[in-house]
Order: sequence, then structure tokens, then C-alpha cells
Amino acid sequence: MKTWTVARHVLFRIGQDPRTLILIVLTPLLFVLLYGYSFSSGRPTHLKVAVVNEDNGLASVRTAELGRITLTLSLGAKLVQSLDRELFDVVLHDKPNRIEDEVKAGKYWAGLVLPKSFSHALANEALRERGPQKTTYQGRSVELLPPETVEGPLATLYLDDSNPVVTSSVALSLYEALTRLVAEQQATPTLKDPLDVHALYGGQVSALDYTAPGVIGFAMTLITIMLTVISIVRERASGTLTRTLVAPVRPWEVSLGYTLAFALVSLLQLGELFLVSHLLFHIRFAGSPLLVLLIVFVYAIGLQGIATLLSTIARNEFQAMQFILVLLIPSIMISGVFWPIDAMPTNIRLLAWCSPLTYANSALREVMLRGRGISGVALELGVLAGFALLMLLLGVRSMRRQGYSA
Repeated sequence: MKTWTVARHVLFRIGQDPRTLILIVLTPLLFVLLYGYSFSSGRPTHLKVAVVNEDNGLASVRTAELGRITLTLSLGAKLVQSLDRELFDVVLHDKPNRIEDEVKAGKYWAGLVLPKSFSHALANEALRERGPQKTTYQGRSVELLPPETVEGPLATLYLDDSNPVVTSSVALSLYEALTRLVAEQQATPTLKDPLDVHALYGGQVSALDYTAPGVIGFAMTLITIMLTVISIVRERASGTLTRTLVAPVRPWEVSLGYTLAFALVSLLQLGELFLVSHLLFHIRFAGSPLLVLLIVFVYAIGLQGIATLLSTIARNEFQAMQFILVLLIPSIMISGVFWPIDAMPTNIRLLAWCSPLTYANSALREVMLRGRGISGVALELGVLAGFALLMLLLGVRSMRRQGYSA
């Protein structure tokens, strides 16, 4: 049968190419392993949270026999001890007036301020929920009475709500800790608005706003590398690249020419992506467009270097596409495009911060969601600049190699 003969011939050619065989066998395994490990934890871990505990530990309550008495409960300290240490890295703070500014600066995901009257407020809230309660005070049986007035919020929470997954995890965990503390007072845990929440962005950051910078960064990575690699491989196959390299032009000039051309194309595509995202989907954009252009331009230069290296390894366009997939699919899984890096296992986080896309995503989010200036993304921009320089040098070397072989 001729169809089977053709299929056998194709499979034989694939079997003769070790690179293609390795890609076929290892690529699916790499994808499923990264997917399983990256999304296995299910929630963020080790979020840095500041806690100011001003609670004096005292509660003034009404009794039927003695009027008002003062109990020593230290409920603030108990709450701090009960916080989920897997979810939170708790930092004890002593300056409540600086908490909000430090959360805004990105130092903490949240800041919890327990006021001086925290034990008093929580104890009376528990009495209001459960009704009169018998207890022993100074060797005498007394009946504790509910408060005559309703207490306000028990504590103040300053929350960075730029990441919807982190926001919900922090709020839920704190509410559960307060609920457990009320239950320990033998009251029905039905707290209503126990926290005075100050969300930095007023709850206006949606899941679409959070993922948009990452998606735009990934789109730039995909388009830039694919366009560059396939163009160079095609020009090499057609002889155009060989004729260019044997002409009176240096290999580094050829490499920089490709880099400049495709970097400008990247900026054009970036403008198109942002225009459509803003006009159709109203994506949040709080920072400077020029800073976003700078981040993408520096990142695009690094991508050109990667693309040039891949074009050296790939023998044809089919292999080029396989190399692109091996590079890009893991990047989108571990760089925090859709799933926060804080929700990944520790070993995957280390791998994530080895990916330049992670730094590009982080910088774009800082500018677009939080409105940071250049000082706020100095670390990310510095890493991207170093990556771009390294890849540019390797790309020039790769082009020089192709020039010698020409």
C-alpha cells in the first residue's frame, strides 16, 4: 500500500535524526512534569505579612453581680500565634503609621493592625454572640453579660489586592483565624465584617487585569522568537543569509541588524496589543507607557539573541518550531503568567526566577497595575538588560560561526 510506504519513509527519516527523536520523546514529558509540579500546591505560601500587635490583653465586661470587671485574655498574642505559618511569613512590626506605606511599596502583601482594645472588642463580640455566660472571677462565680453596644471592626487590614489569588487567600485565612479565636470563647463563630479592610486598589484589579501583562509578555516572546528563528532558518536554507555573510559586512553588524529590525517589529506589535487590550477590554494601565516600551525593547533584544542561537541549532523550520515549543511552553507555565509564583512549590519558584519572562512579567505588572516608576522596576530592568547583553553577545558569536561556515 503506497500510503503506508510513504508513512514508513517519513518515520524512517525522523528516526535518522537524533535531535528530532529527543524532542518527540522528551517534550510531552517536560510539559506534564512542569504542569503537575507548578500547579500542585493550590494556594500561595510564605506570603510576607506585617502584624502590629498593640493589644493590651485586657477586656472590660459587664457582670450581673459585680458590675464591670477586667479580664486578662491576651487575645492579640493568641491570634498572632494561630496564623497559618505555611501561608504567612509573619513580621512583627511596631510602627502602625508606616504599615500602609510599606504595603504600598510592595514590602508586604498585607499589614494587620491589632488595636489596644482588641481583646476587649473580641471578648464582648463573643458575649454578644453566645449570650450570658457563667465564669469564675477571683474565686467567685459571676455571670458575664453581653455588651450594651455593638463593637466595630476588631482590627485594621491594609491589603495589596493586585493579585486576586493572593488577596482571597489572605482575607480568608485571617477571617478563619478570627473565627477560631471567637469559637475558643465558646461563642458561635458568626463574625460579620471583623476587619476594617483598606484595599490599595479598592478591589478594582480583576483577574483579567492581573493576567494581561503576563499574556502580553508571553505573546511578545512567542511572536518575536518564532518570527526571528523561522526567518533566519529560511534565509539560511535559501542562501540569502550565506550571501549576506560573505558580503563586505561583519557578522556582528548582521546580528545587530536582525536584532534592531525585529526589536522594532516587537514594539509595533506591542502597540497593537496594548491598543486592543485597552479599547476592547479596558485593561488597567496605571503607569508610564514609555517605561513599558523600554521594558519590552530591552526584553526583545534578549529574545533576538535566543532566537539567533536556536536558528544555529535547528537544521530546518520543522526543528525550529520544536525548539520554540520546548522553550516557550515551560516559560508560560512557570513565569507567573496565569498562576502566581507565590503559589508554586519552592523548587519551581527557583526555576521560575531563572526565566527572563518572569522578570518581564513582574516589571510589566509593577508598571501597569501598581503604577511604579523606573526605580520600582530597577531590579527587573537590570536583570533583563544583563540578559539582553549576554544573549546579544552569544547571538553575534553564533552569527560569526555561521559566517565561517558560509
